[in-house]
Amino acid sequence: NPVRENFTGNVTITGLMKDTQVKITDVSGNLVYETVSEGGQASWDLTTYDARRVRTGVYLVFCATIDGTESYVTKILVAGK
Repeated sequence: NPVRENFTGNVTITGLMKDTQVKITDVSGNLVYETVSEGGQASWDLTTYDARRVRTGVYLVFCATIDGTESYVTKILVAGK
């Protein structure tokens, strides 16, 4: 399901291992957000490093364990009206 443009709150990425590194980029590869999972999940408030709301578009989520033995990539669609 896409995240609607007027959504307020956090997007939660679940099913992660503890301390998974999570990096979110736009489709051009520009880093938008970065965090480390707490327990088995990570949250993103749909803002960039400079606290601006992201634009409508597709965002790639790169997840990897600290030792790099497991990784996963998924995408999030932030949809306009």
